[in-house]
Amino acid sequence: MSKYSKAVVNILYQYESEYISGQFIAEQLSISRTAVKKVIDQLKTDGCQIESINHKGHRLIQLPDKWYEGIVMPIFQSQHLFDHVEIFNQVDSTQLLAKQRLVGNTDSFLILSDEQTKGKGRFNRPWASTKGKGLWMSIVLRPDVPFDMITKFNLFMALGIRDAIQKFVSSEVSIKWPNDIYINNQKVCGFLTEMVANSDGIEAVICGIGINMNQESTDFTGELAQKATSMRIHTQDKVNRYDFLQVLITQIEERYRQFIKEPFSTIRDEYIAASNIWHKQLRFTENNTQFKGEAIDIDDNGFLIVLDENNQQHQLMSADIEL
Repeated sequence: MSKYSKAVVNILYQYESEYISGQFIAEQLSISRTAVKKVIDQLKTDGCQIESINHKGHRLIQLPDKWYEGIVMPIFQSQHLFDHVEIFNQVDSTQLLAKQRLVGNTDSFLILSDEQTKGKGRFNRPWASTKGKGLWMSIVLRPDVPFDMITKFNLFMALGIRDAIQKFVSSEVSIKWPNDIYINNQKVCGFLTEMVANSDGIEAVICGIGINMNQESTDFTGELAQKATSMRIHTQDKVNRYDFLQVLITQIEERYRQFIKEPFSTIRDEYIAASNIWHKQLRFTENNTQFKGEAIDIDDNGFLIVLDENNQQHQLMSADIEL
């Protein structure tokens, strides 16, 4: 694509629903109208629905279900969390790529892809990352905190992601401790946090996030039809991926700053109220040990307190929970 395609698609997106003349775009970019037309023709070939009318200009009708760098990058101009952002059409896993990118740099950064071919969730479970349907990304952060703080990181992030999703759907969004997000009784998001550390402390936290944005009910088959959902299923219309990304990044930045500055106790009540695990018998698995019980509390350190069938109390740092 032309080196001007990022700027042109950004201008069309900014003035979406309006006709923008080729002359206006040319003046903004200090290029010829011929160059503008060439770029717009390229964008149309790429799948952008652009209406072009003589003496009126060009109007963006719809973008294909992919990330355009020219629209994504301005979203990050006002934030101070990431040093750089990388965008891909397809990767095996944003999490694996993020680990590779750690070598030789000390940046905080974000990797975003239209598709993952080998996406993984917690406990190495495969995560379906359909092209164009969801938000698949990994963030790398550099918190200067003790090792034991990382457990709490998940809890702050879960609230941020939950709040972002809730802004776009009418149904109640809840958290399954420690880091799954649900709409009603179906999973809409999962995230995986990994730590890179040495004897001196934490080098980086890598958080892989998968959010089902625009799948329809027919996209979930077999077991997933019962267990999974998407934001679109609970909205009136298709979710604008760029609007959602902007809200999500804002929420993540807000909760990350809170995580750095405040103890978990400051959000404990909020987290408990947002959780969906209370007043029910659940199956817990931690370190290959499995038992049934009821979650009764979360302490100030973020540990889940569970009472098992034998009335024995357990303090869980991380566990798989079956609702």
